[in-house]
Amino acid sequence: MTYSEVILGSSPFIFSPQFGHRTRLYELDFKNQPENIAKILNKSYQLGVNQFLFNVTDDIKKALEISENMGCTWSVIGMTNFNTFNGDLNVFDNFNTTTVILDGSFVDKKIDEGDFEYIIKYLKEIKNRGYIPAIETRTPFKNLPLISESNLCEYFDVIMFPLNFYGYMMDCNFLNKENKDKISFSVEKIGKKIIVNRTLATGILKPQEAYDFIKNIDYVDCVCVGLAKESEAEETLGIINKFKL
Repeated sequence: MTYSEVILGSSPFIFSPQFGHRTRLYELDFKNQPENIAKILNKSYQLGVNQFLFNVTDDIKKALEISENMGCTWSVIGMTNFNTFNGDLNVFDNFNTTTVILDGSFVDKKIDEGDFEYIIKYLKEIKNRGYIPAIETRTPFKNLPLISESNLCEYFDVIMFPLNFYGYMMDCNFLNKENKDKISFSVEKIGKKIIVNRTLATGILKPQEAYDFIKNIDYVDCVCVGLAKESEAEETLGIINKFKL
């Protein structure tokens, strides 16, 4: 059993800090240069990816428009936070958006506070707008068990969390059998579609070793990967597509 869907992520395009020194390089490559982002979108589309995780910025919005004007038909998965929620949903309305994910920084904070109702309020609004409601957690070992025991599961259909062999940018030191079993138990109890991200551990793992590991995890429905060069897209998606159902 392995994953059946691939999503192009947008972390390099928003200069996420987890990339270390490469964050500055991504800023030089992509800031105020939506045409460069569009090149990555177009190459990924040519390699069989038609889903895009959309963090709203002017540059990414323009890049998505450029790519679609060049004939790429994207299925958009929106990422939003409570600070930008209404504005983001208005942007998503202009694209072929299927799903909206509540950002993990927001979700995890509210779980820490025990305020599940606050999360539910936003999930209800996402559904009312006609989108599939989804959440992200960045601390799956701590929060997947809490989510599985809560009524939050009644209000979302998709959950995204980080997963890689080293447990990098997860809340564990190493993804050993005991840790894998803990996640598997919670995921089975939650019973929702699973997207995993940070599968390359921000470049620490090579694509081949990363997806040799991911392919053997039964509950993964979809992988999300950020790419910053056309050559990266060719290498990484070439490997990902070998394992895709």
